[in-house]
Amino acid sequence: MPNEQHSSRKRRALDVAPSGAAPHGLRAQGVRTHNAIIRIATKALLEDGLLDFSLRSVALRAGISVSNLQYYFPTRLDVMRAVMTPLVESYIHDLKQALESNASPRESLDAILDRTLRDVKDSKVVALWWHFFSIAAADPGCARLLDDWYETVTADLAKLIRIADPARTETGSAHIAVLLISMVDGLTVHLGSARSNRAYMHGLEEKYLATARALVCGKSPETEAAPRFFDGARNRRSGAGKGVG
Repeated sequence: MPNEQHSSRKRRALDVAPSGAAPHGLRAQGVRTHNAIIRIATKALLEDGLLDFSLRSVALRAGISVSNLQYYFPTRLDVMRAVMTPLVESYIHDLKQALESNASPRESLDAILDRTLRDVKDSKVVALWWHFFSIAAADPGCARLLDDWYETVTADLAKLIRIADPARTETGSAHIAVLLISMVDGLTVHLGSARSNRAYMHGLEEKYLATARALVCGKSPETEAAPRFFDGARNRRSGAGKGVG
């Protein structure tokens, strides 16, 4: 590791790990530095956005040189991975626990569905995912990482679905897992933004849970009449056609 250059500036956002520490065997100080960088990088990404997110900007916030930052995270993608990994691993951890739990599969699935609802309404979590998706669209390495995460979550969720309904095939369980994940991804656009305040969003959370449970149980969710404003739109379109002639 490059030695920290002594400076007349006494104020620093964090201390750099002692010389000789290795990334795969960090000393206590190195672990603190590593974790502090992740916290600072997360805050920088949320406050400054993706365009201004760089090794230099993170190093500046952390009060260390770019070379010292690169000792822990050699590239911008490595920093992004470190920011996102705890979030993804928490999902994987919850799924692994559900697969090993003594609770019923339905109870475990309900707990996971409730957790997804909390996250899609968390503006910080949603912003982090949107930034990561943006990078993955242009960065092959990031895209592979995202694909690996989806593969793991889909496989574990499919196992849980099949335990809940042993009659399902492996492929059928995977299809349902993909549908559930897709619903959660889509809800970030609606519940994780100002759109959540619109009138027709009322009751959407309950509808999501009912639809998700219906998919797992192999039942069709209850069909309800369309909201009045949609009926009004249809009536206006049909009325426009009748007025001709």
